[in-house]
Amino acid sequence: MGWRTSLEPVGTGSSIECAPDYSEPLQAWRLWEVGNVDAAPRLRSLYRICFWPVGEPFEARCEAHRFRLRRRARHTAPTATCTCGVYAVPFELIRKLALHDRLPQGRSLVIGAVSLWGDVLECESGWRAALAYPHRLFIPLTCSAAEEKAAGLEDYGVPVELLDTRSVTDALDTVAGLAA
Repeated sequence: MGWRTSLEPVGTGSSIECAPDYSEPLQAWRLWEVGNVDAAPRLRSLYRICFWPVGEPFEARCEAHRFRLRRRARHTAPTATCTCGVYAVPFELIRKLALHDRLPQGRSLVIGAVSLWGDVLECESGWRAALAYPHRLFIPLTCSAAEEKAAGLEDYGVPVELLDTRSVTDALDTVAGLAA
């Protein structure tokens, strides 16, 4: 397929092929904890009180207008002028996030690959997206009731793997080998 290099109209002898308006979702990594919704284990954000829905994408929305004295108009997420969106990082940064960014104590971490699509903005250390859904989940056996949680998370319809590891560091090393 040739690319036009000028702004001149395409001649009548050429055929125009339109590019599709979609692409594959971007694959990145996240950490979640597991919480219960109606007694069923569900993925929960580590920093916000929100659960990821089963069978449909998690849709980002901007909450900044709720926390400002001067009300901002609502906008679709993400935008370059706000911090809203579903966050995910390349695998190389998941270790830093898990070990050095002061994660809330006492929570059982779930490591996961996530698909991002819709509007996706590249940021300094990852991406912010409009839509996301888990792609693959890893639960360390150090997580309390890991087997029960894994069985419940299978409702998402993605592979859920138990990791026989003793720490978050060991779990990340194991997932690194699987992610390569």
